This record gives sequence, structure tokens and C-alpha cells, in this order.
Amino acid sequence: MKKLVTLILSLMIFLLVSFLCLKLFSGLYINYSWFKDLGYSQLFITPVLSKIKIQVLAFFIYFLIAFLMSLIVYKVFTKIQREEIRVKSKFHLYVIGKVTAQEKDVTPVSKKRIIAILAAVSLILSVFFAATAGNGWMNLLEFNHSTDFGLTDQVFNKDISFYVFKLPFYNFLLKSLLVYITGILLLSLFLFPLTGSFSGNILKKGSFQVPEGVRRFWSILTGILFILFGIKKYLSMYAVMYAQTGYVYGAGYTDIHITVPLAKVMAVLAILCGIASLLYFIINDHRLVIGAVIIYVIVAISGSFVHSVIQYNVSNNEFVKEKPYIEQEIKFTRMAYNLDKIKVKDYPGTTEITMDDIEDNRSTMDNIRLNDPKPLQTVLSQNQGLRYYYRFNDIDIDRYNIDGEKRQVLLSAREMSDQALTEKAGTFVNLTMKYTHGYGAVVTLANEIDNSGYARLVLKDIPPKSLVEGINIREPRIYYGELTNDTKYEYVVGNTLAKEFDYPLGDDNAENTYQGKTGLSVKGLNRLFLSAHFETLRLFFAREIDENSKLLVNRNILNRARTLFPYLRYDRDPYMVIAKDGKLYWIIDAYTHTDKFPYSTPVGDLNYIRNSVKVVVDAYHGTVDYYIFDKNDPILKTYLKIFPGVFKDSSKLPSNLADHVRYPEDYFNIQSTVLLNYHVSNPQVFYNREDTWEIAKKVDEDGTKNIEPYYSTMRLPGEKDPEFTLIRPFTPASRQEQHRNNLVAWLSACSDGEKYGELILYKVPKNVEIQGPLMIDSLIDQDTTISSKLTLWSQGGSQVIRGNLLAVPINGGFIYVEPIYIRAEQQGASIPQMQAIVFAIDKKIVMVETKNLDVAVAEFFAKEGAPETQHGGPQKPGTGATGQPDEPGGPITITPKESVLQKIEQLKQQLEELQKEVESM
Repeated sequence: MKKLVTLILSLMIFLLVSFLCLKLFSGLYINYSWFKDLGYSQLFITPVLSKIKIQVLAFFIYFLIAFLMSLIVYKVFTKIQREEIRVKSKFHLYVIGKVTAQEKDVTPVSKKRIIAILAAVSLILSVFFAATAGNGWMNLLEFNHSTDFGLTDQVFNKDISFYVFKLPFYNFLLKSLLVYITGILLLSLFLFPLTGSFSGNILKKGSFQVPEGVRRFWSILTGILFILFGIKKYLSMYAVMYAQTGYVYGAGYTDIHITVPLAKVMAVLAILCGIASLLYFIINDHRLVIGAVIIYVIVAISGSFVHSVIQYNVSNNEFVKEKPYIEQEIKFTRMAYNLDKIKVKDYPGTTEITMDDIEDNRSTMDNIRLNDPKPLQTVLSQNQGLRYYYRFNDIDIDRYNIDGEKRQVLLSAREMSDQALTEKAGTFVNLTMKYTHGYGAVVTLANEIDNSGYARLVLKDIPPKSLVEGINIREPRIYYGELTNDTKYEYVVGNTLAKEFDYPLGDDNAENTYQGKTGLSVKGLNRLFLSAHFETLRLFFAREIDENSKLLVNRNILNRARTLFPYLRYDRDPYMVIAKDGKLYWIIDAYTHTDKFPYSTPVGDLNYIRNSVKVVVDAYHGTVDYYIFDKNDPILKTYLKIFPGVFKDSSKLPSNLADHVRYPEDYFNIQSTVLLNYHVSNPQVFYNREDTWEIAKKVDEDGTKNIEPYYSTMRLPGEKDPEFTLIRPFTPASRQEQHRNNLVAWLSACSDGEKYGELILYKVPKNVEIQGPLMIDSLIDQDTTISSKLTLWSQGGSQVIRGNLLAVPINGGFIYVEPIYIRAEQQGASIPQMQAIVFAIDKKIVMVETKNLDVAVAEFFAKEGAPETQHGGPQKPGTGATGQPDEPGGPITITPKESVLQKIEQLKQQLEELQKEVESM
């Protein structure tokens, strides 16, 4: 019976160990297969081999240290037992009888066996610590392949690459050794006293008795630790270059004159303390070690006190002391965020705008965004969701050549929501084989609203139907997207015997079979490894899966890009592109970054960033390509050396995708935030915060908040052609109760052609008041006619939604446009409809109940009595700016005179109706 139990237990242990080994191996194999399937096997192999190399090297170093130390410990213990120490021992290596000092062998265990045990213990400790050393593999590769920035600091005269690539590796080495040796020392401090071989008073010379072997062992460890700590202290002085201890971010006056010299003194003192500790090896006076520690602590405390005193004295005359370092902070911060090449131009801001100016900027007017992304997302979900499992994750803004003109559009992909399926139809077959992909996208022009108050869709429905030339989808299936999270099973299976749901087709459903380029094969042993990796037997027993099937994993495009190359930071908002060939692609902006750029103020956890890479993901096939967009970035150059062949030159990006590259919002957000303080070059003005800015604010249903950067297709000042640009306005910083919301500047980032990445800061005169967006919102609230209308609309269970207020520069002035939406809450009707347009110039404002911006503009000029035109008479009703009849469905251009005539006609009709009512009475 006992044999049977033993056999069963042995079998269970064998099976458990076998499963754990299979699980471990399958994880490595599946990950490697996935990287290889995408053509990036080196992104898997390089980290693995690098980790193994550094772990093996660390293991040998750790094992050598541990084994030598353990041998010393063994000899110390045996010597202690041979010495006739009268204090009773509490811990022995032997377990039998008393042993005299004359005996050769102290323990009954053979010396070879003890050495083997010590080697085994050293082996276990070394493996444990070496495993953690693998985390520093990237530090090692960056150290070996570092690229100079071509820029040196003025304190230590070091290239920036020293701080970004070399210093982190030095610190990693020191930290690893310090942790390991400190652990050995602490262990010995616990074990040696258990021998009972210590006696006497530790504070009295010659009284405290420490065995010679123990003394020498501790002297070596303490000496090494002091020397390592001295080196670490010396390197720590470089950290002042990217830290803040005073006014300046980076090395300030106190750092240069106190912190750095003190670090050098402390480093030398630590090394001297290490030498004193090593002398304890031959001199039996424990005060050498204790005294060294006490002296070091006293000097450290004294240094901190002196540092505080000097810092206080500097604060009394701070600007004079810190001025040269403030200049460095301004210079290096602007470089770190790529703001040193920004163009600064003056913009009048107060030029009177006429109808001529409006018509002269027709390309800008035709692309002013009336369709607000937030209400539009709700509209699309209601009108184009079509089935409960379809979702529109967000709205992307781009530009396309539509009907021969460059037009700004809002686009959203129709994705399959596994979360919605899980709630209603979350079976294994449905989630992994049936409902595998989204279908198509919806596109609307930025400024066109239909008569019902909804966005006029130029691409819609399933299958996708285009109403314009320039946008057409031929491959609408989205297997890889923003919502393809596969949260329940982590994968889907393509090309199975169970046909995939493609799209709803009347009372039936169209079906499809995945024929994409990527996916893990389930042939042969692959199926075993996949089953072990995902801990399921369904892949074995599902009859729908055959040898032609493919497992699709990591389908969320951001997770896909991060898993492949986690050393970049990725933009939060990937956007879809409909290529000219009718295929769907995702573009993700990726950034190189560091937090160790000298003298640069941090934003979050970084103080240097570059938009060096664009990532393109095929929505159907799942292929991923990395394109270089900043060839001068030293961090990217370093990655190119570490991972050759991964990145492609931007010239290889297909032209139908290159036309849709845009300046990223996350990057622009960071740059505009930094610019609030660092647009100033004068250190006195910077120090006094005399010219600090804030992001312009606006009012919406959630209250007052910063205006987010917004894309606009417009003709920039001094340019002939419209450009797709990203804009953000600035206002002066408010102080306490003094709120200042006038416009002081606006930043533009170009996205088209050779001008891509060009930043232009337009500054307006400081001696005049130019309306900021929040001031326009205040004018809306103060206008009794407008505010009463908004109050009326918000009654009866309806909600008024104020869209994005856009400040649009035109011919030296500004126009302001804000769409007004109404959302009815009654009977579940919650689709926002555009009700009116607010149009303003300077402090003059109108709100017109229309869906057409030209109508609002005409109404504005009619109300204000502004000149109709400066180069010709009024246009005929129903004609555009060229005098030609308006095209059906296109924007209607109405002149001020026409608007007045319409009002007179309406009044005449009302009087006639009133007269008839009176006569009938």
C-alpha cells in the first residue's frame, strides 16, 4: 500500500513538474513565434540573449564572491571552535561531544561535504541575485551603443549622452554590487554572534574581543562597501544636473558651490573609511571601523547643515546668484522639447475683418469644424452602430482630397466590441471564431450638417457607401483596432470551419473567412504549446479548428506596438487612415524620451521627448511597420544600433499614407505646456514670472476647462495655400482673483509635406485687448437674447451642449465659431442635434438658428451693418462667391443684403396673415 501511495505521489509530482516545464517552454516558444510571425524575431532574441549574457556574468561574479565569503566563514567558524573560548557557544558546526583545541577536525562532517554544501548555498544565492541583474540588459546595450548628442553641459563638460546612456549603467552596476555585498554583511552580523565568541565592552579599547577570522572578514566587507559607496557618492554629483534642490531645475548656485564639492569630499572620505576598515584586517582595534562610520556621519550631517545655510543665503539674493543657471535652464529645456527651433512671428490680431476677408479665406471657412467630436460620437453610435456589438471608440480628425479639394474630415472606425458580446452572447465560439472583426468606417466633412441637425455623412453604412470622390473602402474588415482587446480568451481563431460573421444582410448575415498574413499556426506541436500557454484544452477539442486555422493574439494595436517595441512611448490616440487603394490602416505616433536631460524641467516623468517614429498597423493583416521621422534624435540612433533593420526610413512610407501623417496631439500638448513659461528668453522676466501664460479656457457642459489642441485646415498668415495644422491659443496667467482671459498668442504645428513639424508661435500685441475664447463665452452668457434662447432650449428635459469654441485667425484678425447642440432626454431620445451657430468678431456676437456657417456669417454682417464687399456689388440669391449657382447639397453663400430682404419678406407675410385673421373676426 505504501508503495502504491509513493508511486501515485511520484507520478503526481512528475506530472506537475512536467506541466510547469511545458508551461514555461510554451510561453517562450509562443512569444518567439509571435515575434517571428510579424518579422521581428530579433526584437525577441536580442533582449533574451542580452539578459542571459548579463545574468551569466552576474552569476559568476556573485558566485565567486559568495563562495569565497562562505569559505572564509567556514574557516572562521572552525577556528573559533578550536580556540579555547570560555564563553559558552550557542551555535556549533558539530553536534556531538566536546572537542578540544588540539583536535584536527572539529566537525563530524567531512570537509568535502561542507564545501559542497557551501557551494550549493552560494549557487542558490547567486542564481537569485543574478536573475534580478537581467533587468539591466538595456542599460548595458545603451551603454555599448550610445550616440553623442553633440551638446555638452557647462558644469562638467560632459556630452548629454553621458547622463542619458552611461550614468544609468554605472549606477546599475554599483547598486547591484552594494545590495549583494550588504546582504552578505548583514547575514554575517546575524550568524557570527550566535557562536558566543564575542565578549567585552564595545566602546573600550582592548575590552571587546572579536575572533581574528571574524574581524578580518568584516574588515574586508566593510572596506569594499565603503569604497563602492564612495564611488556612488562621486557619481551622485552628476545627478544634480537633472534634479531640483533650489530655484533652478538642474545645477544651481548652491549645487555648484556646495553640493558638488561636498559630494567629492564625501567620496574621498568614504574611500578613506574603506581603507581604515581594511586596516582592521591587521590591526585589532574595532574603533577603526566604528570611528570611520562616526566621522562619515558627522561630516554628512555638517555638510547638510552648511548646504541649508548657503541655500538660505542664496535665497536672499537669489536672482543674482542663479541668473547664469536660469539661462541654462531656459536653453536646455527648450532644446529638450524641440522648442529651440520654433519660429516666432507677430500677429496683429485686431485687424477689422470684412466679407472680403471671409471670401478671401474661403478654404479656411469651408473647413471650420461645426461637427463637434463628442456629440458626433453619440450620433454615430445611434445612427451607424446598426447592431449592439458595434462601437465607435473615438473620432479622428484628418484631411482628404475630396472632389478635387482638400477637405477636413472626421472619421471613426466601426469596431466589434467583445465587451458587448460578453454581456449578451459571450460563448467560446462567438468570442473566438464567429464575431472576430469590425467593419468599415464612417466619415463626415468637418463643416457640413444636414437639415435635421446631424452630420452629413459622406461615407456610411454596411457595406461602406461613399457619396464623394476621394474616399472609398475596398477592404473594410478590422481585425486589429483599438477595441480588439479579447479580454476573456486573449485570442480569436481565424480561418476555421465555422464561418465568421461579416456583416448584417437583411434577415440574414454575410459570412467571411480570415485570409490575413499574420497569425499563429495550430498545426502539430503548435497546438500543444498554444493550449499549454493559454491553459485550455478547447484548442484540441474544438471541431471547428483545423490545420489551416490561425490564432490571432495581441490584436489591440497599442498593445501590439508596445509588446513589439516597449522602449518607445506611444500616443494615446491612434487614428485610422483610409488609403487610396481602399485599405484601412492605423497610424500611431511613438516617442523617444528620457528623464535625465540636464537642466530641463520635467513634464510628468520625462524631461526630453521626440516624435521620432510613426507606427503603421494594417487593420486587416495586423502587420506592423516602424518609420523614422527624426533622423537626428540620438536616442533613436542608439536604438538603430541595438536593433538594426527594425526601423524603416520615412521615404519608404507609402505616399497614400504619408499624405495623412499629422502632428501628434500628445506631443503638442507637452510642448505647449512647456511653452507657457519657456517662451521667455530674458532670465529676469522668467525669474519674476512677469510673462507667464496659461492655456486658453472655454465653457462646456462640464464647466470651465482648458481648450484642447484642435486640428484645422486653414491658410496660415502669409501663406497662399491652406495647410492642415494643429492650433492652441494662450492667455496671460491669472493671479489670485485677477483673471486675465485675453488672447496673447497661439501656437501652430504644421502637418503637410516638407513643412511637417514646423512650429510657429504667433504673438499678438500686449498693449491691446484681444478676445480670448472664455471672454467670447462670457459674451454669450451676457447677451440677453442668446442666453434666454439657451435657457429656453434647456427646459423640458432637454440639454444644451456647447461645442468646441474655435478661434480662427483670418487676415490679421480673429473670428470665433461655436456650434450649439440640443439633446432631448425624453422617451430615450438622446441624439444631439445642432440647433444654432454662434459667430463672433471682437466683441460683436450673433447666434443664428442655422446649420450653415455662411448663413451665420451673413447674419452677423447684416446685424452689425458691416460693408458687404469691397470689390463688387451684392451677389444674387442662390449664388456662391464666384457668382455661379450653388451646387445642390453644398454650402449656401448668402450676402447681408439678401438676409435683410428675406427678413422684410417674412415680416410682410406675417402682416398679411394678421390682417386676414382680423378680417375673419
